[in-house]
Amino acid sequence: MSLPIDPDLDGPDTSAHVGSSPFGQSRRSQWPRPRWDVLLVVFAGGCLGGWARYGITSTWPARTGRFPWPTFDVNVAGAFVLAVVVVVAAEVVSSRYLRPLLGTGFCGAFTTFSAIVVTTDQLFAHHHQRIAVTYLVASTVAGLAAASIGLALARVATASRRRTRRERSPS
Repeated sequence: MSLPIDPDLDGPDTSAHVGSSPFGQSRRSQWPRPRWDVLLVVFAGGCLGGWARYGITSTWPARTGRFPWPTFDVNVAGAFVLAVVVVVAAEVVSSRYLRPLLGTGFCGAFTTFSAIVVTTDQLFAHHHQRIAVTYLVASTVAGLAAASIGLALARVATASRRRTRRERSPS
């Protein structure tokens, strides 16, 4: 028995055995078979995430030469949401569409590393080096902190939910 690489996309694979070399197996196919339903869910989530990011950053534009709070806040909030989605998908909701919709699609479009890089590059290009370095470091630290807090809070919430369910079920 082998575990799928991505349970949302890969079906059960009975050809591989734990401990055996993946290079010694005969090739079934050069490309994985696309799961159109999952791809459509990622697309829908991506459209919503991109739209939300555009809405926030266009109504709250960053001021030139200042710390880019809109991009910073969007990315930090997205790191938090993604952490919560990971825990909920792993421990609460058994849906093949939750992670692709919210994790890959929505959060992937809502938060982008390219936005951090482009904003940092623009700050450097306009001779705001101190703000650029502060923004890059703050984005990294705050993103990791938000993800850690999201994981911790979601785990506490799911643990109390499991505890409540265990107390209600007859033993």
